Formats: sequence, structure tokens, C-alpha cells
Amino acid sequence: MAKQTRSKRKPKGLGDVIENITEATGIKKVVSAVLGEDCVDCKERRDKFNRKYPILKNAREFLDEEKKQWIEFEQTKTLFLSKKGSLTMGNIIFVCKLFSDVLDIPYWQPTCFVCKGTANSLKEMIDKLDIIYNKYEN
Repeated sequence: MAKQTRSKRKPKGLGDVIENITEATGIKKVVSAVLGEDCVDCKERRDKFNRKYPILKNAREFLDEEKKQWIEFEQTKTLFLSKKGSLTMGNIIFVCKLFSDVLDIPYWQPTCFVCKGTANSLKEMIDKLDIIYNKYEN
């Protein structure tokens, strides 16, 4: 019987879960044999799924300064989520950095700031940050 080489690290999101499954079933070895050992697309895809579908229970509590900034961001956030306002570049960077730091996942910043996909990604990040913030504040 072949020795299993599953990753020992704690999954941070759906991308890590999929990677663990493909390692356990042997699919990853087949893909590596065909595409090469260092599959950049696989890593990018894993990171993208981790950002889009993080495991929120792995999230840490907001630091005091982050709590203060999140409270200051409240009005802007409410207007943005209700489609009555927009985010500045500073707001976008704040949300992306906070999301990355709190969930301990790779930092992502959109390359396009006007498309619907970016707005949806930012809304998802804000919703998840709200869940995390409220989890520790209540």
C-alpha cells in the first residue's frame, strides 16, 4: 500500500480542502505527472478558492486598532452594500488587507476597480469580516 503524503497544515479555505482531497485520492500525483511538479495554475487556483471560500472558524479576532478602523468604516460599508455609495482606493486596500490578515490568507487586491466581479468580491469579503467581527464582539 502506498504511503499517503497529505499536507499536515490546517486548511485555510476550500482550496486547501480540495488540495488535501486530491492528495489523498492520488489525483494530485496524476496532475503533477502531466503538468509538472510545480503547477503555478494549481497554486493560484488554491489561493483563489481560499480567498473566496475561507474557513471562518480559523479566523483570528480583530486587533484593537482593526476594531477601531472597522467601526470608522461602518457608514461607508453600509452605503456600499446598499449600492448607494462606492469605496475609495483606500477603503479597498483596507478591506483586502484586513481580510488577508484576519484569515491568514494571501493578500489579494483587485486589478480592475470598476467591474461587477470586483464589487462582488469586496462585498463577500466585507460580509465575512462582519461575521468574524460580530462573532468576537458578542
